[in-house]
Amino acid sequence: MGSKLRELEEKRERVKKQLTGVGDMRQGTVSERYLKCGKAECRCGKEEAYAHGPYFSLTKAVKGKTGTRVIPKPLVELTRVQIAEFREFRRLSQEFLAVNEEICEAKRREPREGSERDQKKTSKRFSKPK
Repeated sequence: MGSKLRELEEKRERVKKQLTGVGDMRQGTVSERYLKCGKAECRCGKEEAYAHGPYFSLTKAVKGKTGTRVIPKPLVELTRVQIAEFREFRRLSQEFLAVNEEICEAKRREPREGSERDQKKTSKRFSKPK
């Protein structure tokens, strides 16, 4: 096994170890909103710069549609941490996939036992599915 392949496999193991350290996670974005209640006697209806809030919500795609859930103020920071964990998980997953593809390519290029004709059969081009 070549040194390049060994380095790639060590990198894959490091990424795997990092993946196991990812904590609770969730997808989405935390939004902070201020709302006007619409009551005639309320300050928000009389002053342009005033509105009630902040109100926090988690917005994410659910089956192709945008879903929103109100987040209580005490849980806003925890929700932001969970979203950051998801982003780290996604980054590590992409890195894991990329290094695995490099390993597969490195193994494919390694000299194999067998005839020279067998080694020439591989191609770097990918076929399109029919």
